[in-house]
Amino acid sequence: MCARYNLHSDQNALAAFFETSPSETLVTLPLPNFNVAPTQQVPVVVEGPRRFEVMRWGLVPFWAKDRRIGRRTINARAETLVDKPAFRAAFRARRCLVPADGFYEWTGPRGKRQPLNVHRADEHPLALAGLWESHAEYGSTFTIVTTAPNAYMAAFHHRMPAILERNDWDAWLSAEDEDPAWRTSLLRPAADHVLTSHPVSPAVNSVANNGPHLVEPLVDNPLF
Repeated sequence: MCARYNLHSDQNALAAFFETSPSETLVTLPLPNFNVAPTQQVPVVVEGPRRFEVMRWGLVPFWAKDRRIGRRTINARAETLVDKPAFRAAFRARRCLVPADGFYEWTGPRGKRQPLNVHRADEHPLALAGLWESHAEYGSTFTIVTTAPNAYMAAFHHRMPAILERNDWDAWLSAEDEDPAWRTSLLRPAADHVLTSHPVSPAVNSVANNGPHLVEPLVDNPLF
């Protein structure tokens, strides 16, 4: 599961990294955000041409009568995208990349859960696999696809976000086709060396908190 993340890279650097349209189109992006939570408006990358669009986290299918369904659709399991009514249309035709500098996961005993900022070991942004929808009343929304964990993440959780490497971006974003099921092969656990993590302040537990202090490593943490 991925229920909280952070995105604070410089907007021009993001435009260059994701090879989007000119960076002057980024001035309206709601950045930085060190504590992205469901229902918030955040940027995703879409194709045709490749560009950033700001969408609400929590996918609302085009047929939904109530946008509160988005509270249950912040994540989509890679194994069931072809079959789930909430996701199958978006999986066929509306895929996106969700930029993140890191995502939060929790570890440790109940009552003393320690938040971690999980990020790429090479310090580059993450490109998380996502799906998006456009609803006539509720606007554009998205979900983050999850998959089984790699060996590194299995120590913290039984799921992890599907992370796409640059060589897979075009295939993931490409246009609708007759049988999109082959794209599930792109939604595999990241290689074990891709990610690292460090403990961060419990202040991240509250969505009311934001700021760079949320991603700074805690020192002298007994769990690490």
